[in-house]
Amino acid sequence: RACRRVVAVSTADATHMRSLFGISDVPDVPTGVDVDYFAPPPTAEPVSDLVFVGSMDWLPNIDAVRYFCSEILPLIRRLLARCSLTIAGRRPPAEIRALAERDPLIRVTGTVADIRPYLWGSAVSVAPLRIGGGTRLKIYESMAAGVPVVSTSVGADGLAYKDGADIRVADDPGAFAMACVELVQDASRRRAMAAAARDMVATRFSWDRVA
Repeated sequence: RACRRVVAVSTADATHMRSLFGISDVPDVPTGVDVDYFAPPPTAEPVSDLVFVGSMDWLPNIDAVRYFCSEILPLIRRLLARCSLTIAGRRPPAEIRALAERDPLIRVTGTVADIRPYLWGSAVSVAPLRIGGGTRLKIYESMAAGVPVVSTSVGADGLAYKDGADIRVADDPGAFAMACVELVQDASRRRAMAAAARDMVATRFSWDRVA
């Protein structure tokens, strides 16, 4: 209220700020991504079936990984027993590092010099967030990297998308698990969704377009 203007990163956040704080001058500037930087190479070294990307010192990401590993991954493994997961992000706490110690198919990287190979080398990027505001730039980065995304509605909040075309959105653990299984198993479906998502991001949310 002490500022003349507040800039939000999505229309949804701008609406929340007007409602919660009684301020009116709240323009929104959409999240942008460097689509050229994330453009996938012709070939990539395999990393894992699933990847979660995000700073692991942030509570919503910690909660998301905890939720995914306890509620969703076991359902996936009923159909894909050897399904692997990479958790790529800085400063993972002990409870996240312990996931890899207990499960040989889970990899926790900690800080990495370049996140792109972890996206390029994975079949599906997951964003199972349940709390938090703002917008998840990592979803647009995954799309720009040519990786299909499965997200909760909270994870995709404030982003532009067409569920089923350029992303899969599911809040129920079973539905989330099945979306992951279908994409991991079906290469043609992965390619179609990845192409639609990358085209959408390049057309509407490249840095050139946003600027």
